[in-house]
Amino acid sequence: MEVNNRLFKGTIILTGILALVSLAAMLQMRLDKPVFLDHYYDLRVHEDGNYRQEFRLTYITNADDRRVVNQVEFPDYPNIRLNATEHGFMSHFPWDSSNQQPPGEIHGRYSVRTVYCQIDGLPVVEEMDGAVVKAARVFFNDGSQMDVPIGELHFYRFGLEDSPFESLSSSGSSDGSSSSRYRAREDVTLLSVKNQMLERFEHRLDLKINDHVIDGIDGLEIEQDNHLVVRSKLYPGSDPLDVYTMVDIHPELYYKRADGQIGSMRFYNIDNLYHSFNFMDLYRYLKAREVV
Repeated sequence: MEVNNRLFKGTIILTGILALVSLAAMLQMRLDKPVFLDHYYDLRVHEDGNYRQEFRLTYITNADDRRVVNQVEFPDYPNIRLNATEHGFMSHFPWDSSNQQPPGEIHGRYSVRTVYCQIDGLPVVEEMDGAVVKAARVFFNDGSQMDVPIGELHFYRFGLEDSPFESLSSSGSSDGSSSSRYRAREDVTLLSVKNQMLERFEHRLDLKINDHVIDGIDGLEIEQDNHLVVRSKLYPGSDPLDVYTMVDIHPELYYKRADGQIGSMRFYNIDNLYHSFNFMDLYRYLKAREVV
């Protein structure tokens, strides 16, 4: 009987220790506040002002967080008007937190949420061309708000121009590789490729034009009816912070036409917007962000 009592007491003590360890682990994993991923986007500012640019902001919060984002502002650019929702703009149903589960993907202790943003109004095009947004103020449906770093959103002026290149095809793969093919309508000499964010991703990016690295295209001639082929691959990277970085950048290719006129065009090969989330990678990412 005494042996059984000792075993029983030992089991109770062990169970208590395990419960305390589990509770400590849960508290350690818990977020004090939502964490927004880094987003590196190029966003078009259409000259006619009619196109509503859309983009997504992704964040991580606790799995039991029932709040949803219902408004986003850019404090440094208060004249930019945004519509924001976590339900997508095709949804016409109001959010009622009392009887619905919040949107998002649950992975262990965490929920991954997407805020769908649509630009509804902008200052004049000249003011926004070259503007860079690095922070947002997000509002939740319970009345709370927070200012968050979001990466870099680069705005650029976009208008339909007479291009010497005709787009023929484009393709992309889930491994981060993509290609675009164009036909030259006239003789063209390539000059350079520019984008403020290319240097940030040079350790992960393989970008070539007609099999030439972009630093080696100056003076490359494309004769009429020949093809211009842009190939890129954005590798995952070894840093935990790279795993969930959102990327959609539009490098600008500069060229010289036969009459000496300098022009440029954007290409849209480089993006990494869709991720396969899992608990361990989320935890490593949050550890690297020093929030758990």
